[in-house]
Amino acid sequence: MPRKPYGPRRREYLNNIPKYSIAVASDLSGVPQQQLRRMEESGLITPQRTDGKTRRYSDDDMTQIAEVGDLANEGINAAGILYIRRLRAEMEALRAENEALREQLAALRDASQATQDQRNE
Repeated sequence: MPRKPYGPRRREYLNNIPKYSIAVASDLSGVPQQQLRRMEESGLITPQRTDGKTRRYSDDDMTQIAEVGDLANEGINAAGILYIRRLRAEMEALRAENEALREQLAALRDASQATQDQRNE
């Protein structure tokens, strides 16, 4: 039987698994349950739901709760937090695209240099 992958891909997968009830998420994050419900109503977090409609929070959700809490502690309202998080996601996507373009450019430069070297021989 093949072994399950370890490393970042494995951890990313595990981070998405909903495993904490609202009570446990509240205890771990230090955020009251009612505030977690309000965060969900505002669209700041989106915990998954069981078939019985019970909220389940993943490690990624816990990270988002901490991020929202930090921004709220800085005095930013829900609309501002949504905007900031959207901008951060867009920035990360643009950084990834930029990195991919840099890699393509480097590959094209290498190919061009190789062609130049062949012509000069």
